[in-house]
Amino acid sequence: MPPLRSHTLRASLAVLAIGLCALLVLDSASAPAKPGRLGVDVSRFNGAIDWERAAGAGVRFAFIAASRGRGDDCAVVPKSCGQDPNFDANYEGARAAGIRVGPYHRAFIAGDTYRDLIEDARAEADVFIKSVGGLAAKDLAPALDVETPFDVAGRNALKKWIRAWVKRVRRKLTARPIIYTNATSWAATGNTREFAKRGHRLWVANWGVSKPAVPAANWGSRGWAVWQYTSSGSIPGIVGRVDLNRLRVRFSRLRGR
Repeated sequence: MPPLRSHTLRASLAVLAIGLCALLVLDSASAPAKPGRLGVDVSRFNGAIDWERAAGAGVRFAFIAASRGRGDDCAVVPKSCGQDPNFDANYEGARAAGIRVGPYHRAFIAGDTYRDLIEDARAEADVFIKSVGGLAAKDLAPALDVETPFDVAGRNALKKWIRAWVKRVRRKLTARPIIYTNATSWAATGNTREFAKRGHRLWVANWGVSKPAVPAANWGSRGWAVWQYTSSGSIPGIVGRVDLNRLRVRFSRLRGR
């Protein structure tokens, strides 16, 4: 009987080892090869958040949605447009838990003429600015979420809209905005390096890979600052799946001054 028990134990350990190897393979497909500080990005769609638990789980920074569109133009989930009703609670809760925070805006870019484009960009910027109010010491720079769909024709129209939004927000909040995008969405701008050259840091989205695809010739040779590497993360204190991010630069590089 003892030899049988030994054989059974060895078989069980072998099965366990195979299972662990499988988990490691799955993890390597969705996690950064070289982890940095862990962050999340959240909005009204994540519900109420226990930020103390999130901080205890290792979350060090958070981008928090302040607004979507201008209030009546959201092509995705149109009933949840304008100022984010959870922004104040998320902002205050995260800061109280010692998490570095930055506000972001989900753009819904539209306009049939250049004049319409500028008016639309300024209207969305004003909704965002009203929601944010102002930035406190050590806050991260505001971020502009640039992703499809775009209701404009041509790369020049898209660049003009982005240019108008970041100019207005920078003047009002005295911080150079971060650009959130992905390689496919940014291709619609002609893969422009304009905003990289002007010092806007890149927050890039690319899920399930060991390193992200970085648009605009590695963002003008500057590379990414923040990488959203999954939309299916799990963090204590946040119900359901949540976007997870890694930071490649120092926090001081994201203050946008």
